[in-house]
Amino acid sequence: MDKKGYLPRSSTQNLLLLCGFSGILFIAAFVVLGELAHNYIPVQGTISSLEFTSVGFAQQINFIVFGLLLIGFAFALRAELPSGRSARLIPLFQFISGLAVFGDGLFVHDPFHLTCDLIAFISALIVLLLFAWRFWPQRRWRAWAYYTIATALLMVAFLTAFGLNKHPGQPGGLMEKLATVTRSLWSMLLTIALYRGARL
Repeated sequence: MDKKGYLPRSSTQNLLLLCGFSGILFIAAFVVLGELAHNYIPVQGTISSLEFTSVGFAQQINFIVFGLLLIGFAFALRAELPSGRSARLIPLFQFISGLAVFGDGLFVHDPFHLTCDLIAFISALIVLLLFAWRFWPQRRWRAWAYYTIATALLMVAFLTAFGLNKHPGQPGGLMEKLATVTRSLWSMLLTIALYRGARL
């Protein structure tokens, strides 16, 4: 046991926690693909629209890998949350979000792709809200509760702006990407906190 009385994490759990960095890999991949794609304007084009460019297959793989890693992170969170508030719901909605992102890679055309998009973003928001609810009563996690709520609000703001700016010539793609970056940064920082010894 460590100084706080917790059993050390298994090597499998440590590997699963690495999935918390998956958003950064996903972002790096679509940024590079956006530069390689012909006639793609990153500020205007959505992440999904890369699937209809010269790098379409690579972006499908990017979605599929990201989805699988998000699912892996769901299993990591289940092990980190043995009991307490939302101990089962957080991993469940994380799993659903990953499954939906996986679907984005399989289903290129609407309505299935759009359905997967909506499920992925809504599930990700629910995970944030459930985490905020879990963090709130715990003094050591109170700052994280505020940060988690701020992250959810920023995501909603960027996604709303995305919905209002999807027309040609508008920065809809940038708004969607900022929402993705905001959520991925939260996951990365949480993962770093857990690796540094924090326990949920």
